[in-house]
Amino acid sequence: MKRLAVLLFWFLVQWAAPSLAAGEIGYVEDFYGLPSRYIVRRGGQEVPMRLCLPLYKDDSIEALDEKGRVTLRLMDHLEPVVWSRADKDTKLSGDAPQASFWSDLMGSTLAALSPFDEQKRERVLTTIRGDGGDFDVPLLQGGQVLAAGQRSLTIGWLKASAVTEISITAKDGHKLVTKAKGTGGLWVSPVLNLKPGQYQVTVAAGSNEASGNVDVVAPGELPKAPDELMQATVPEPLRHLAQAIWLSAQAGGRYRLEALQLIANDRGTRPAAVLAEALIAGKTIEMPK
Repeated sequence: MKRLAVLLFWFLVQWAAPSLAAGEIGYVEDFYGLPSRYIVRRGGQEVPMRLCLPLYKDDSIEALDEKGRVTLRLMDHLEPVVWSRADKDTKLSGDAPQASFWSDLMGSTLAALSPFDEQKRERVLTTIRGDGGDFDVPLLQGGQVLAAGQRSLTIGWLKASAVTEISITAKDGHKLVTKAKGTGGLWVSPVLNLKPGQYQVTVAAGSNEASGNVDVVAPGELPKAPDELMQATVPEPLRHLAQAIWLSAQAGGRYRLEALQLIANDRGTRPAAVLAEALIAGKTIEMPK
């Protein structure tokens, strides 16, 4: 049913929007409240509001609530642009890049984020990592795969209030991390020398403990994202986001932990934060076909 809803959403977007190759001038990075409280007008039609919605010259956005506001990332602005209800009759303008990166694959990949964002907006007073649930670390389930290298490792767990201890042990018994303290539902390691092999990652909170095996492989052994998601012309946070969504949907979720690493430095943006919480909660991410 969830896959059907995602597919239906994407088909509606495709029906309502002009060709993505028309030349975007930016995209929606965030908006206040529910998507149903906004009207995006494009060429005499209405397009559903969502995170990472591509924007085109002469689009207009109307907020139906007084508090409505939209954060836009426009190609010819260094800083984000905030769009309010007062701007409803103003059409977007700007210079479109010569080569559009909004392929069908890029659009459908980013659209996979919308169900998680809508769920979160509908639960205004709670979050996926709410403290009302039990302590758990879904990121360690199912045997995860990481790329080798000198790198920091970000791990998250459910029940953000739990003070945790994180340990990472190589198969030969060598301990990379011993009972490091973690708070706030997220832990970022110092730079580790992750060599190919198997490691056990343990996260403990009081008498509760979760462990999982992580196979570290050469970077070239990870699935290679389609070229359309790798283009240097794509703004970096958007590129990381698209690659992380795509990677997390591969091999039944075995790359969720690696996907989290891709967006770890971008969690200050709402799209990356929504994806991070979905990954930490072990949500299944499915790419629209």
